[in-house]
Amino acid sequence: MAEHWRLTLSEGLARIADGALTSAEWTRSLLERIDGCEGCVKAWAQVDRGGAVAAAEEADRARAAGEAQGSLAGAAFGAKDIFDIKGLRREAGSPIYTGYVPEDDAACVARLREAGAIPLGKTVTTQFANGDPSITRNPWSLERSPGGSSSGSAAAVAAGMVPAALGSQTTGSTLRPAAFCGVEALKPTYGRIPRTGVVKVSWTFDHVGLIARSIEDIARLLEVMSGPDPGDHGAPDAEVEAYTDASAPWRPGRALFLREDFLPRSSGEVADHILRAVARLEENGVKVDEGRLPCDFDEIHAAHFVARCVDSATYHEDMFIENADDYAPACRTTVTTGLMVPAVHYLKALRLRARFTEKMDDIFERYDIVIMPTQVEAPPPREESTGNPMFNEQLTFSGHPAVTLPVGRGEENIPIGIQFGGRRFGERGLLSAARWCEEELGWRPEIAEPAGLG
Repeated sequence: MAEHWRLTLSEGLARIADGALTSAEWTRSLLERIDGCEGCVKAWAQVDRGGAVAAAEEADRARAAGEAQGSLAGAAFGAKDIFDIKGLRREAGSPIYTGYVPEDDAACVARLREAGAIPLGKTVTTQFANGDPSITRNPWSLERSPGGSSSGSAAAVAAGMVPAALGSQTTGSTLRPAAFCGVEALKPTYGRIPRTGVVKVSWTFDHVGLIARSIEDIARLLEVMSGPDPGDHGAPDAEVEAYTDASAPWRPGRALFLREDFLPRSSGEVADHILRAVARLEENGVKVDEGRLPCDFDEIHAAHFVARCVDSATYHEDMFIENADDYAPACRTTVTTGLMVPAVHYLKALRLRARFTEKMDDIFERYDIVIMPTQVEAPPPREESTGNPMFNEQLTFSGHPAVTLPVGRGEENIPIGIQFGGRRFGERGLLSAARWCEEELGWRPEIAEPAGLG
């Protein structure tokens, strides 16, 4: 069979539109790739083979009959196993939810379905999207972590098992796995994509994330999924732009490189790659200034930790009292810490968040993007941890959008990513800048071929 699984989401849709490919052929090719890779990568919690093929065949029938179809008709996606998909188990990596099947789709999943996209299945998450390692392996180095908590989504996209997948981010759970696995990802502005029907970690910081192998794919997904939802207080009534216009590359004029806050905390190989990447931006006409975060790095880290723990404890308290033994260590620590935090500390954390967000808004009045590494270091051994997320928490804390792109490889051929931040609700410009980097600098993902394939 032709290797249709290699196609990005946009490439596959273009071939379907041209009549060179059917949705059923594409879907079956992806399922064959899963059969070849899943035994060693372990990215999927559940694959809906029958449902996906049936939906693909229905898309082909509707197309042949000349019926109106959505912009994503016939394209498959994966969803982290904290998203509700009607008829599929949603267990959130926890024995507490074993066998739970939701009756409705998450709001963002429903929007994808309305556009014709096909859920291929549920990808592995760490328990309750927290910090304990999952079973998933990094497809570039199977003994390394793929990151977390969106472990399966990043690994599945990197290995070519699905062209795009949904993740989530409360600290660094979309951007870090994408960087570790050498793919691209967007953490949108806080509230840009509604979280209705998604297992909560923190009302204050939860974001729906998008992982793919091209910026054009991310733009297509964002355009469909964005907008207010009555079930999510954090989803503002903000205008939804034509994000697919981000397919027109745009070179950012001015960038702020947060060198002193990030590079001293990076490993040597990460710092070297980021410095080379920044030099390439300058060589190609981007005016790069160096600066620092407008609030103290360690104070942001502490405030984010406090607020995240309290939010998690609020969500989990009753369930934790009844099922404490079923909580993995990192998740247990998050909940127990949150239950002990005084209210005054929580409120101080939220006040710092408001102040930092305002100061970051001021920075984006002067700069098109800010630059920092996506990861602190190479992925750790997979059973040890999911890696340090502290380079992702600043823009999660403030709610500004951020994107990651692969810029090189370190030891053991492990990918290294660069992170750009942009204006709140300025995803169109941020994605256009990232697309320019794809086109002009060659910062594009490659598909991993896991050792021991099959």
